[in-house]
Amino acid sequence: MLAALARSLVLGPGERETLHLGMQGPQLIVLTDDAAARLAAEALRLRVHGTIGVLLRAVRLGRRTREQGIETLERLRDRSSLHVRPALIAEAVQRLRDLD
Repeated sequence: MLAALARSLVLGPGERETLHLGMQGPQLIVLTDDAAARLAAEALRLRVHGTIGVLLRAVRLGRRTREQGIETLERLRDRSSLHVRPALIAEAVQRLRDLD
């Protein structure tokens, strides 16, 4: 199934290898910001997170403060080469502001 997904979603060798490794155990989490790789991971029923998800999790677990999380998201929005919708970053910032 991975080969078919890789062909249909035009995944590069790095994304294919990441998904292959993610299939090695249910405790593993696939980390990718590539939308096609995320779709493939979800189709394979793998646990998958991107940069924003990892950051939100770090704040929830107390590994980063809310302020650090918001600052990082703002830098991601303003200076990153990642193509992330501004509305998604705004939603993540709001989630951090709403944390109790």
